[in-house]
Amino acid sequence: MASIGAVASALIILGSFLLLSVNFNYILKDVESQVEITAYLADSTKDEDITKLREELSNIPGVKEVDFIAKEAALEEFKKQIGEDLLEGMENPLPNSFRIKADDPHNVPAIAKKIENFSGIEEVKYGKGIVEKLFKIVYWIRIIGFVIMVVFTAISIFIIANTIRLTVFARRREISIMKYIGATDWFVRWPFLIEGMVLGLIGSFLAVAVLAVAYHYLYITVKLNIPMISLLPIEEFYNYAIGFLAIGMIIGAFGSSFSLKRFLNV
Repeated sequence: MASIGAVASALIILGSFLLLSVNFNYILKDVESQVEITAYLADSTKDEDITKLREELSNIPGVKEVDFIAKEAALEEFKKQIGEDLLEGMENPLPNSFRIKADDPHNVPAIAKKIENFSGIEEVKYGKGIVEKLFKIVYWIRIIGFVIMVVFTAISIFIIANTIRLTVFARRREISIMKYIGATDWFVRWPFLIEGMVLGLIGSFLAVAVLAVAYHYLYITVKLNIPMISLLPIEEFYNYAIGFLAIGMIIGAFGSSFSLKRFLNV
């Protein structure tokens, strides 16, 4: 029970940081997916030229989606943002435009540069300068998150290995006797590996149960109070939970094998 409790505690800590990292990555992907290019058309562009231009934009390598935004639709959208009263009685100052999404947000600057040379395109905007900084920030956040996860995985293995080492230490005399009468290393190792895997599985199951309750509460709370933040859906959490059970077994087996190594040298 003490071993299972220690394993579960270590995996709850590891699982918490894993969930934090996964959700942070999920939010970053959502932010990246919102990066788009707006190409404003010249007022003199005719309807047939707009149709042709749309086809040309769609054929650019890396372009995922091209939407035409008529000046009337753009004005209605603008009114919703700032209020209709401010624009009452004014002529529509907005031009027709295309909104272009790339299949990879990192290709946005290169695609925008190509679009600038198209005939009929008066101006291209995509948040130049800000987008490049955003990608750099996202890159370093992911690197730091990965390093933190590696550190906490190593700490979890250390805790579990030392926990299992107590059970191995209690049987050191049995191990020595088996080695003296000719038992191979793997003959001795297998029962401890299985024990480590079982401890890891039970501990990770308890950890997943605790994390599932906590995450369900967090997900509902964030959705109700901060709807603009998109967390990993609960359904996808359970997909990660299955993998986490496997991680618990692997860490348990590795910790058991690590603990047993010194006692095999007799």
